[in-house]
Amino acid sequence: MYSKIDLAKDLRESLLKGFDISKVSKLAFDLYQAHGLEITDPVEKILLSLMAMEEGEEFEFTESEFIDLILEIESV
Repeated sequence: MYSKIDLAKDLRESLLKGFDISKVSKLAFDLYQAHGLEITDPVEKILLSLMAMEEGEEFEFTESEFIDLILEIESV
């Protein structure tokens, strides 16, 4: 099972290379593809939100919002 803890770890690791909307969106897509059958509904919603960032500015997270998301995931 791919959990929120796993997701938070992968997202946090992505920050080591700097925040880049395209890279975060691609990572979310790759994680969704790799773990599709073992993703819980809450994780799926997060991944879909992150994938949507490529669709336009209105869907983009700022770096601060992205970090807040990671912290929120880790706190659950």
